[in-house]
Amino acid sequence: MKPLRVSQICFLVLILAFGVVPGIVWAQGSYTYNISGEAVPGPNVYDAVREIYGVDLGVGAFREPQDLVVSPNQNIYIADSGNNRIVVLDRNFEVDRVITEFQNGDLVDKFATPTGLFVTDAEELYVADYDNRRIVILDGAGELIRIIHNPTDQELIPADFRFRPLKLVVDKVGRIYVIAEGVLEGLMEFDENGIFSGYIGAPRVNPNPWQYFWRKVMTDAQKERSIIFVPTEYSNADIDDKGFIYTTLMRGQTNIKQVIRRLNPAGDDVLRRRAGGFAPPMADVDYIERTGNPFATVVGRSALVDIVVRENGIYSVVDLTRGRIFTYDDNGNLLYAFGNVAFEKASFRVPAAIDVVDNHLLVLDRRTNLISVLEPTEYALLIHQAIDLYQTGDYDGSAQVWTEVLHRNPNLDLAYSGIGRSLLRQGKFREAMETYKLGNDRQGYSQALALYRRDWIDANFSYLMGGLLLVIILSKVISKVWKNWQRQRASGYQGLAYEISDHKGRAFLQSLAYAFWVMTHPADGFWDLKHEKRGNVWSATLILGGVVLTYVLIRQYTGFLFNWSEAKRLNIYLEMASVLIPFFLWCGVNLGLTSLMEGKGTFKDIYIATAYALMPIIVINLPLILVSRMITLDEGAFYYLFNTFAVLWTALLIFMGTMITHQYELGKNVLTSILTGVGMGVVIFLTLLFLNVIAQLYGFIDSIYTEITFRL
Repeated sequence: MKPLRVSQICFLVLILAFGVVPGIVWAQGSYTYNISGEAVPGPNVYDAVREIYGVDLGVGAFREPQDLVVSPNQNIYIADSGNNRIVVLDRNFEVDRVITEFQNGDLVDKFATPTGLFVTDAEELYVADYDNRRIVILDGAGELIRIIHNPTDQELIPADFRFRPLKLVVDKVGRIYVIAEGVLEGLMEFDENGIFSGYIGAPRVNPNPWQYFWRKVMTDAQKERSIIFVPTEYSNADIDDKGFIYTTLMRGQTNIKQVIRRLNPAGDDVLRRRAGGFAPPMADVDYIERTGNPFATVVGRSALVDIVVRENGIYSVVDLTRGRIFTYDDNGNLLYAFGNVAFEKASFRVPAAIDVVDNHLLVLDRRTNLISVLEPTEYALLIHQAIDLYQTGDYDGSAQVWTEVLHRNPNLDLAYSGIGRSLLRQGKFREAMETYKLGNDRQGYSQALALYRRDWIDANFSYLMGGLLLVIILSKVISKVWKNWQRQRASGYQGLAYEISDHKGRAFLQSLAYAFWVMTHPADGFWDLKHEKRGNVWSATLILGGVVLTYVLIRQYTGFLFNWSEAKRLNIYLEMASVLIPFFLWCGVNLGLTSLMEGKGTFKDIYIATAYALMPIIVINLPLILVSRMITLDEGAFYYLFNTFAVLWTALLIFMGTMITHQYELGKNVLTSILTGVGMGVVIFLTLLFLNVIAQLYGFIDSIYTEITFRL
């Protein structure tokens, strides 16, 4: 065998890295997330067509630029922070002017580390002048309009507060919303005259119950040394034509699913976050923590540094952690994500800002001091066109464009949803249901199902009423015949629900049917199971097998709206183990404990009683499978209610079966049941510990064998 070349080894290393390390995405191409939270690849969405350096523009090299905005007139403003200047380009990327100073009364004033910019429709320029601790407002000619200094509201502003504005946006009436360093109360709001009026939109802190508990029991000294759960500062903001402010959060104790927010004028977050299993707008869903894969070079969740609002409610955010750009529609659906941290085109080392000019994305990189100009591919343009057509009411045209998108990327679930919406508006409800299902869109499927069900009932109402009447009549007849038959056969011990037959087959069926009596009369039923021998091992085993089959059918055939399992991942052996292992653990541990606590039941008694107690799972869940295929999400509360009721009913029967089988009092049975549960946990822990020791021993022996083999 020939030795591998260096290039071949590098190629294999790359394949290994991209194949086994989650979260790594190539620079070219794009991806989205499916309903399971897994990244699925897609076509390339943007091509890097140009890289703009300050030297190429003839204004000298940029130096740690912090912000980039595009005005309504498509002029490009760059906050060249390290050079204390504002560079203005036209839409053709030609230098329009460079603002290094302005006339402030009788003095010539200059910027000191401008970090944030905003430009109004009138080309008025708002500058967050960080080191000068002020906001500077210039008109289109560069003349000073106003300067906003450190606010002095004694009720809202501490006496030692130092105003250090980082980013800002301005609404249509001139209100200014500022992200300032060290301000945790949200955005600072200034009126059109530059007077501070308060805070809006403070990010909420959501400590988990464990953290909340420890904060309650800590001493004052421990609280001072512990992490303080304070809101996170906003990292950037943009504002749409309706006055809604889109903000991003970088890191902190805030809810990870609310790192992108849409604030109304009252400061409330009204961002639409996709329901039905898809992840909310939060950039990377699947990422590597520091305790995770040792081969990962980039770890941790996304840190969002800028956001730009685009047409039709679409918005894009840029992630500092991995140098990626994520684009969402107005419902929070991820349209595409792309980019990587690398020294190549369409990759970004330390992205600082993002904006759009003439449908091109502009990404400002603070590390490489350049502006990347990204041109959309036909695939990206089709996605935006489909959304635009739908927003303007051309549903058929939107569906046709989504079909073109699917030809290029069958993995895009949103395209199926787009086609489903068109079919729904055409009254093709059955076809819409199938399409929504392909796109894993449960909300759309539920809506189509409700309309399809309504039409079906309208068309078959007379047949339904006739069938219902027939069922009622037959049930009455069968009930009367059954009662007469039971009356004629009644003999022997009258306290039993059924007489005991001498025929083996009939006795087996009677013992199996007795499970229904146990469900509704547990006190008498469990007593007769043991003392009157109304149950047997074969019937109990058949019931246990029925429970296993029930769970397999639930995973396989529950309606789409309530079934989150993927059929391709169904493992019948795991489904069997999920029932059988807890069942036999309960029986075994319960026998061991009750043997020490004067229990009267044998393993056979425990086995039969526990198996019979599982009958509600079969009786309730099997019909629920059919029901789940006919109800909508709005009616799902009834599905979950009956599902929960089956579990609670089963737990109650197991509890009563244990008490009657061992002839315990209530208190002693409660203690025994709790100890049985604890014992099951101990057995599982010891088993896993033993398997881990065996695995380590095997690894040790294997390493010794390998070492000896190489030395020999």
